[in-house]
Amino acid sequence: MQILPVMESVKDAIGYTLSNISLLVKAAMIWVALYTVMVGAFGFMGGDAYMQAIANFMQSAALEPAEQAGQFAKFYDILAAFGTLGNSLFLAMWVVTLLAYYSIAISWHRACLLDEIPPLARFGLLELKYIGYTVLLVLLILIFIGLPYIVLAAIAINSEIGILPVAMPIGLFIFSFLLLGRLSLVFPGIAVRDRRMSFRTSWQATKGNSWRILGGTMLCIMPALVISIVETLLGSLSLPLVILMPVQMILQLLSGAFLLSFMSICYQFLVPSPDAGDLA
Repeated sequence: MQILPVMESVKDAIGYTLSNISLLVKAAMIWVALYTVMVGAFGFMGGDAYMQAIANFMQSAALEPAEQAGQFAKFYDILAAFGTLGNSLFLAMWVVTLLAYYSIAISWHRACLLDEIPPLARFGLLELKYIGYTVLLVLLILIFIGLPYIVLAAIAINSEIGILPVAMPIGLFIFSFLLLGRLSLVFPGIAVRDRRMSFRTSWQATKGNSWRILGGTMLCIMPALVISIVETLLGSLSLPLVILMPVQMILQLLSGAFLLSFMSICYQFLVPSPDAGDLA
């Protein structure tokens, strides 16, 4: 059983990311350019009012039910006024963001593990497989975490407890991250076309390293927290959407790169090197 050197792995992940920003730029530039064009069109069609309506609607969660209904009505009116084309454009922007993440994730894993120079843009069956496993992982998390939480909540409501003890949701939350870490090595394996990789293989490879992977993940999130603070500050500057939203996208991709680097290093250290016949 391999024991992951956490601090060394985190240091390598952060160091690799910061020293290879140019590769991230190359992998992301086409996607960011496409997204910027779409945001420009979105802003021209009244995107500022649209985004403000979304912000107001999200804040309405803390309002009284009657006030929530009023906020929802205003939100619906703005969506309707924006028209089918405008709403479709907004949806397309998020689809492009999603596709960009998976395209860049594959390119970044391959750069980390194979020293491959990322293409300007990529999207094909490999990315679709990556997305498919992401959906499966989310479903697994919902089954193993969501269902027990619902059962516990129902028991609490129908018993003298009244509410769930704080330890229960916190415990489920931590368990979900431990499960996520144990299964996540399937993703760099998919990126390098390792036929052996599955959730079962990832689970076996990470045996004895659950807390180490979780700890390393938390440490790799620290740079992302700094980036999120910068992102929040930018949001308070009232910048035009055509500047603000692409910059936010770039910062989010950079945040994700730290975790992708750590996942790649965990895969490289914990999973036995594939033979030629193991690679597609």
